[in-house]
Order: sequence, then structure tokens, then C-alpha cells
Amino acid sequence: MTMARTWIASGFRWASLLLNITCWISTVVYAQAPPAGYLRTPTPQQLEWHQLEYYAFVHFGPNTFTNEEWGVSQSTPDVFNPTALDTDQWAKSFADAGMAGMILTAKHHDGMALWNTNSTTYQIGNGNWAKERVSQGLSADVVKLAAASAKKYGIKFGIYLSPWDIHRDPAMPKPNLTGTIYDEPQIFGDDTPGDYNELYAQQLTELVTMQLDDGSPIQVSELWLDGNSGSDTVQTFNWTNFRNIIREYQPSAIMWGHQGVDARWVGNEDGVTVATNWHCISRTQDETHYDGEQLQTGVRDGIYWTPAEADARIRDGWFYHSTENPKTADALMSMYLQSVGRSVNLLLDVPPDTTGQIVQSDVDVLLDFKAQRDEFLSRTLLTPGLAANASSVRGGNYARYGPANVLDGKSDTFWAINDEETTGWFEIDLGGTYSVDAFIIQEHIALGQRIGGYTIDGVVNGAYRTLITGTSLGYKRIDRLSAPIETSRLRLRVTQANATPLINSFQALGQ
Repeated sequence: MTMARTWIASGFRWASLLLNITCWISTVVYAQAPPAGYLRTPTPQQLEWHQLEYYAFVHFGPNTFTNEEWGVSQSTPDVFNPTALDTDQWAKSFADAGMAGMILTAKHHDGMALWNTNSTTYQIGNGNWAKERVSQGLSADVVKLAAASAKKYGIKFGIYLSPWDIHRDPAMPKPNLTGTIYDEPQIFGDDTPGDYNELYAQQLTELVTMQLDDGSPIQVSELWLDGNSGSDTVQTFNWTNFRNIIREYQPSAIMWGHQGVDARWVGNEDGVTVATNWHCISRTQDETHYDGEQLQTGVRDGIYWTPAEADARIRDGWFYHSTENPKTADALMSMYLQSVGRSVNLLLDVPPDTTGQIVQSDVDVLLDFKAQRDEFLSRTLLTPGLAANASSVRGGNYARYGPANVLDGKSDTFWAINDEETTGWFEIDLGGTYSVDAFIIQEHIALGQRIGGYTIDGVVNGAYRTLITGTSLGYKRIDRLSAPIETSRLRLRVTQANATPLINSFQALGQ
């Protein structure tokens, strides 16, 4: 009897020890630190910018009335004469079309300022149209009007300010301005007697410190500093000073340039990018420029988080020309899938005509495109609560890192595995058989871009079949099948990553 009691007591001690060990292991596993950021990560401003996805470019100025693109004619400000300017119509049209904002050409290459400035006489405020409006008690400051309209309709407002300035470039002839008040010193160029960087800094400062008529400060979401030039004049720009001005007065703004600081050119003006796209590059705006192909792809594990923006036109030209027609909604949908669908923001130019309004045919196309886009994206099949399992879960912590997180619609949750794992999978049971034709995947880029290979599989005829094979993921990837498939179960496999992968969202489209 004593031996039995001893054995039972010993057994309890062993059971208690095993239980304590199990609890300790569980505690250690669950206490595993959250995944750390991988190399370069976006700033909060860049994260917000990624989420904008699609917004408008507004090319408007003297070129609208001279039927030009670059304004080499150097006409006087009297040429600027919109007969029914309505910036509210711009903003409402863009908001109705599902565009997140608009970026206005405050000064294009021609050098004529669309705002009231102390930096130059070459401004629309000195033209007859502006003088007539002011005499009627109306504002003629187009930049301020557009900014107020954007605020009214709840969309972002950005500014394009061309570094190249034909009006100040000695290599560009200006016979129409000789002997007028617009015949100003030719200071563009390193070899000229003046300092063009000073002028540009003054104009930039005026714009980023502008106040609306109600006294509120202008909120600028993006500054577009176009590096294009059609002249042989060499001008070294003081990008550091320009960047400092933006950071001081508009700290939340994205500074766009050929290669940054905050966002880069996609390498073409067609609104598309290649299948593999990295959000990083390894050069600044001050260094040798990448070519178009390099900008499209980016640099994996590059030094700077500088994501691409794809600029494109709804018509053939950037400025309005009456002989041109808008692209179709189908063409814009194809563009969208090759830009936003490849983790690149789409900046679509929609220029006002000589009345100062967006023409109805362009508005109609934008609305048709929105309807097509909404119909395509609204056919979601995956909902919270569907059965999900995975190859592994970080620390076994399903609540925090389980595969169900990819279905919850939240931007701050994700599926994660342990640090030593760089490949893995999760699968979703659809709860029935559905026709599937597209997928949307989002990497948790707040902690960096890690994934360089993935596949999407679907159960077809009782076995998994590979449907999609991809490379980089990034902010958002939309993959479309050539034909729908019938399936009841889907699987995402991460086949290559340079650090433990983090998937924020997974969605299937179909019916």
C-alpha cells in the first residue's frame, strides 16, 4: 500500500512536471516577438499614398488655348481665357469616378503660373481673363480654386511644378514677349548670371504655404517635380533644398520625381508596368537616372523605399485638343490591371477644355470605367468565418497570425509564420463550389516587401491545380484567369521570399 502511494505520488509529480514544461514551451512559443521590419519600409505618408491607388492628373494652362503640349510659342497671359471655368466640376467628376484626388499643373514647362505669385510677371493674373474676374469680385487664382474644390468634394489635392522653365531658358526663343513686361531675365541654366534654383524655391514655397479663402492652409498630398526637358541648357537643380521646403511646410506630402524622393516614375507614360515590380530602388534624385526598364522593375532589397506611379492620358495628349477622343472604358480597365493590379498607383490625366471644364465625353468614360471596375471588384467570394488552415502559424498563435486574418478586411492583421521559414501556404475552404476568375492579394508592406514568388492553386476535379504563378507581390496584386474555373478550395503558396512572408489579404472574385 505504501509503495502504491509512493508510485501514485511520483506519477503526479511527473505529470505536474510535464504540464509545467508544456506550459513553459507554450509560453515561450507564444511569446515569440512580432515580425520585425525587413530592410526598407514605407513611411506612414507612403503607406497612405499606396492606398490612394487611382487619381487624376489635370493639365491646364496656356497650352490648352494654343493647342500645344510644351508651350514653346510663349504667348502672353491674355491667351489664357476659359469661358466657363468650374473647378468644382473637375473635383465632382473625379470624386464621382472613384478617383482619390487630383494633381494640377500649377506651372508647366511653358513657365506661366496659374496662381498669384511674386516670382514672375508671367502669370495668368496679368491676363485679361483674370483682370475681368477680379473686377467682378471673383478669384482668378486657379490653384487656390482647384484646392478648395478638392477639399469640398473630399478628394486629395496635389501640385505639379515643372523644374524646366521655357520662359527663363535662354535657349528657347520668345519673340512674342520681346519688349513686354514678360521679357524677363533668362536665368535658367548653370551658366546664366541668375540663380534659377532661388526662383524655383520661391515658387515652391508660395504654393506649399498657400491659404484658402477661408484662411485654412492648403493641404498638398503630392508634389510632382517633373524632370523632363526639351532643351540642351544644363541646369543643376537643388533637390535637397526643394525637399527641405516640402518637408517643412507639407510634411505629409509625397515628393514625386524621376527616382524619388518618395515616389518614382514608372518608366513610361502608358499607365502600365511589367509583371515584376519592386517598391525599392537604390538611387536618389541627385544620382544618375535609371532608364525606363529599370524604373519599371525597381530594385529588390534596394536602399530606398521609392514606389512607382504610372502616369497616363485619357486622350493622346496631356493638354486638351479638340481633335482627340478619349480612350474606352475597356482600355482604362486594362491599364488599371497593369498598374494598380501590379502594385503601382495610376495617375490618369483628364484635361479641361477651353471652357475650363472636363468635357462630358471624358466624364462619361470615367463613369463607365468606374462601373466596370466596381462590378469586377465587387464579386468577392471569400468572407470572414470561412475555414482556413496553413502550413504553419507564427508561434502557434492563431489569434494573432492565423490564416483567418487574410479574410478579416483589416489593414493591420496578417498571416505570418516563424522567422526561419520563408516558404509556406494557407488554404481556404469556400464552403461550396464557385466559378472563380480572379484573385487579389496584398502583402503586409508596412514591414517591407519580402515575397519574390507565389502560386495560387484551386481544387479542380478533386485535386489541386496551379492557376496562377507570380513573382513580386507588394501592396496589391490582381491576377486574372484567362477563363473561369469551378472550385471549392483555394490555396496560396509562397514559393520564395527573402524573409518570413506576411500576407495581409487574400480574395477571390467570381460567382
